[in-house]
Amino acid sequence: LVVDDTPDNLSLLSGLLREEYRVKLANSGDKALKAVQGDSPPDLILLDIMMPGMSGYEVCQVLKADPATRPIPIIFLTAMTSMEDEQKGLELGAADYITKPISPPIVLARVKTQLENKAMADFLRDQAAFLKAEVERQTQMVRAVQDATVLAMASLAETCLLYTSDAADDSLR
Repeated sequence: LVVDDTPDNLSLLSGLLREEYRVKLANSGDKALKAVQGDSPPDLILLDIMMPGMSGYEVCQVLKADPATRPIPIIFLTAMTSMEDEQKGLELGAADYITKPISPPIVLARVKTQLENKAMADFLRDQAAFLKAEVERQTQMVRAVQDATVLAMASLAETCLLYTSDAADDSLR
């Protein structure tokens, strides 16, 4: 998802990314928030900071506060070059920060890196969920074996008591 209030920037970034990626566009913070809702949220967001209405910082805060959108990497695109601005963006949860005017090779490299990082994070999250379920399944099996062992030992003890009792009765006769 590319979010920028300047049509030329949307056109430039869209043209740059369309060869390798499916690209959605939004020209405001509100439209960006609507675009991430639904069945197919974006894998990555390129987000301008200075926009009328809702700023990119505000959009980032909303996205990072929602567990459903928190994992989506955000790369800020901005003409703001101060270290404080960059630090603020990263503290809000952005994965990266690119200053304008953009360098197409830099944008492509950073998008690729963030998508690879997200794919790995998604894979690890899926593996962790699988392992958690597998541990639970194995734990249930161990408990079932333990329960069966306790029942078998109780039954064996009862059988031994009955045998001992019958043997004692036989010796008394």
